[in-house]
Amino acid sequence: MKTKNFYRHLRLLPNYLRLSLLRISENKLQIFGAFFTTSINLVMYALFWGVITYQIPVLTGIGWVVWGRAELTFLIGITEVAWGFGAFFWMGIWEIHWYITEIGLEQFQIRPIGSIFQILSTSFWAGGLVQIAVGGFMLLLSATTFGLVITPYGVALGIIALILGQAALYLLWACLSCLAFWIGRNEGLLEISDALEFNFARMPIDIMPLGVQQFLTFIFPVIFISTVPTIIMLSQLPFEPTLLYIGIAGLLVLLWLGVLRYAWSKGLKRYQPVGG
Repeated sequence: MKTKNFYRHLRLLPNYLRLSLLRISENKLQIFGAFFTTSINLVMYALFWGVITYQIPVLTGIGWVVWGRAELTFLIGITEVAWGFGAFFWMGIWEIHWYITEIGLEQFQIRPIGSIFQILSTSFWAGGLVQIAVGGFMLLLSATTFGLVITPYGVALGIIALILGQAALYLLWACLSCLAFWIGRNEGLLEISDALEFNFARMPIDIMPLGVQQFLTFIFPVIFISTVPTIIMLSQLPFEPTLLYIGIAGLLVLLWLGVLRYAWSKGLKRYQPVGG
């Protein structure tokens, strides 16, 4: 039964993706806005790290990693690609608490499809594709300009770490959103989480104090958004630590997925229809 439900949800994804593309094609200003904002962010952080590396040519992280201008430029591109995927597939995380407290879940409960899946799928934001494209251009530019050595093997492992880490982070956000069943609207918690991700994702987290590294790995796993994928793709991390990081990200996905399923099932038992 679970396998059947999984394939049912999987078959619906192309339809939701098509609707998302249709929505943004009707408002081309959104595409321009996403392109302009993404480009400005990239230029700003490229200048920031350019100034830093001019003063300090090399930043050292964990034993194997060296951060120079080339690696930091690549990090910026990875971050934008990751945020593009997050904006495209996970934007609905921000809307879960609104549906619980303001809009209502009834429209989702009458369908034989998971409510959270429906909320996420109806909130796909195709503007994230612009971020992915601009971030991908930054990756290509940094690789060709600085002569970075990138292997398909490293790229594959880096993408796996990125997907798992991003899923772990946004499942945590979904759990925070589900607190609305008990405390009402809680966008403040999500804004704090967003600020943490925004400020730390563009930084090489492995150069920070050990306590900060541990917090951003095990509690709030921003390290998997950019730092870990970057050092894996650039082959700066040996095979065993690479597998360790991927394993940690996978375990965090299972942890927060379990917490989300539990919180959602408990929350639905106390859910009161909006206006009821």
